[in-house]
Amino acid sequence: MPKALRVISLLLVMLFSVVQTVDGATIQSLSRIGGNRSNRVIGYGLVVGLPGTGDQTTEIPYTTQTITNMLRHMGINLPAGQFMQPNNVSAVMVTGSIPPEAQPGQKFNVTVSAMGNASSLRGGILLMTQLHGANGQVFAQAQGSLLVTGSSAQGGTASLTVNNPDVGRVEHGGIVEVSMPPSLTAANAVTLMLRHPDFVTAARMVESINLVFPGSATAQGSGVIQVRAPSDPNARVGFLAALEQIPVHAPKPVPTVVINAQDGTVIMGGDIRVSPCAVAVGSLSVSVQNNPKVSQPNMFGQGVTVVATNSKVKIQSHKAHLFLMRKAVSLENVVRTLNTVGATPTQLTSILEAMKSAGALHARIKVI
Repeated sequence: MPKALRVISLLLVMLFSVVQTVDGATIQSLSRIGGNRSNRVIGYGLVVGLPGTGDQTTEIPYTTQTITNMLRHMGINLPAGQFMQPNNVSAVMVTGSIPPEAQPGQKFNVTVSAMGNASSLRGGILLMTQLHGANGQVFAQAQGSLLVTGSSAQGGTASLTVNNPDVGRVEHGGIVEVSMPPSLTAANAVTLMLRHPDFVTAARMVESINLVFPGSATAQGSGVIQVRAPSDPNARVGFLAALEQIPVHAPKPVPTVVINAQDGTVIMGGDIRVSPCAVAVGSLSVSVQNNPKVSQPNMFGQGVTVVATNSKVKIQSHKAHLFLMRKAVSLENVVRTLNTVGATPTQLTSILEAMKSAGALHARIKVI
């Protein structure tokens, strides 16, 4: 074994033992290697097998055109002027991200989104769809059964929708067709891209790297660090493996509130603080009721039957619950108080955004 590889192997053993005993972040968790990136792809396809919840082809002509082109490609030519009205097919856009250095045959997840007026994609199957890169080249294909978390139901005069039924996922539905280029080059330097650029984090990362590999790391700013690396491919891989496991005493992360815009889920960290403020929780409801009324003429009269609609509009303002926080409290206490007054997830999201705008919520709000 070459001397360089023996040294790197020894460093790996030492670093693994350090990581097990030190409760902190590592270079790998705080940054990624420059050039080691995923590749986003997009495609247009069809979802079939829907239980009558597909596109209304009379209003979405490109769905019918896509079906005709697909059948023609399979050797089925429809008579001229043939008009189709399927309600179990939906035109969709398929998106996904190919992992770095992926090889042909490797699978990845794809997201399927309706682009017509389909009411739901639940129960559908995505037909084989080509996935293109930004340059138009076909890098992958996708196919499979959809997993949809949302649902909808509709009757003659009423409808109900839970979450978003027009977006679904196909687990491991994408398959790579073209090899992705390698991320490592023959250069003598490696670029580390910080996941969350910060001058304090960058300075501590450089300090930790130079303790293990003296004089090899240089900060180029708050988000980029240059590290000298061996030019030999085998030694380079071992060096990067050792580099990623170097422990870093990173600063405390910024408290964050994550809001899922699709289903209203709110995730909050336990270290979020709230300054003194007053919050009022209330709601305003508007109800409209239509009562049809039939005007029937006399038996021997010359009039006609007329149907009129009698509409009743009711606006009700519910009682607001006002609570005051006289001193700085944790977000746990705020949530517990909001739960006692019956705040819904939508109201909780609005309250958190308003508290952030007022400067009372000391956290970053991230919407996904």
